Amino acid sequence: MNKEKQQELISRRDLLKGSLCLGVCLAAGNISGEAGAAADAKTAAGRPEAARKHFLKSTNCSQAILENYAPAYGISPEAAGRLATGFAGGMTTGHECGAVTAAYMVLGLAYGPKERKVFPKVEAFNKEFKARHGELGCSQLLGIDMSTRKGMKEADSKGLFKTRCPHLVKSAGEILEEMI
Repeated sequence: MNKEKQQELISRRDLLKGSLCLGVCLAAGNISGEAGAAADAKTAAGRPEAARKHFLKSTNCSQAILENYAPAYGISPEAAGRLATGFAGGMTTGHECGAVTAAYMVLGLAYGPKERKVFPKVEAFNKEFKARHGELGCSQLLGIDMSTRKGMKEADSKGLFKTRCPHLVKSAGEILEEMI
């Protein structure tokens, strides 16, 4: 397969994942859909660091992002935490980092429900996250197969959940702050 065709397939896959996250957000209900509904600048400036600290308190990466951003869109931290639970560890398969998928959900909250508004934001998020970290996938970002229990234990024993992951969570938040 040529490189152009492969890139097109990757872009389509990323759009499909963004669409999935948007659908989950819309299913959660009570969503304003207005980009202007974000928290005031004083609280917004601290959200990336708050998400990082929240992650370190035994939450997962997707919960750390969504619980810090969803309240600005009328979703309680508790509901956001439940919603984001299954997206950690690359959706338990080592694929997209949970902080990335949670960022897609936040972008859906901010710019949805119209895909034509959300998809360009997801693409821009992906581009910036890749520029900073080279990858979107949990396994690739950590250098460990996160789809297995062995991989999860290895990541824990290497301290990646205390060193690498908090940085990725904060970075996802920083990118979101530039976009919402």
